[in-house]
Amino acid sequence: MKEVKICVIGLGYVGLPLARLFSTKYKTVGFDMNQKRVEALMAGHDATLEVSDELLQSAIDNGFVCTSNIDEIRDCNFYVVAVPTPVDENNNPDLTPLYGASTTVGKVISKGDVVVYESTVYPGVTEDECIPVVEKVSGLKFNEDFFAGYSPERINPGDKEHTVEKIKKVTSGSTPEVGQFVNDV
Repeated sequence: MKEVKICVIGLGYVGLPLARLFSTKYKTVGFDMNQKRVEALMAGHDATLEVSDELLQSAIDNGFVCTSNIDEIRDCNFYVVAVPTPVDENNNPDLTPLYGASTTVGKVISKGDVVVYESTVYPGVTEDECIPVVEKVSGLKFNEDFFAGYSPERINPGDKEHTVEKIKKVTSGSTPEVGQFVNDV
């Protein structure tokens, strides 16, 4: 694969620390629909306090960018979806944010790209719910034109001991080769 350029979609307590860490090794863009959140992050402050202002400002100084403009993520080739999966009053997962993020990915993904789902979901959601949205919107074929991975989020909000740098990441891919690639990234 060409040089990896990462886009993390969803800059909450999971996505922002992950994007900041990726930015230490790869060209990384953080994407969030909330323009006010993007503006605060680009000003160097994370209101969730998951990433210190010093680390965030250092990442920005080294090229990390946050945006709500979809055109600014079109040249990425490794998309990580880290949007929330809230539950309704009956404790059923609301997949609306995942459908929205999958639609966004479908609008920008290109042949050979990889999308990794980091959001907490029950078995089958990635391939049965999310990937068909990416296929439909992009017109690309799964495991022929683009590939997928999964890496369940393992960050506890506010936990300053078990940070993204210190936890063991679990990864997978839609083919053995992509699984190794996702693991390497």
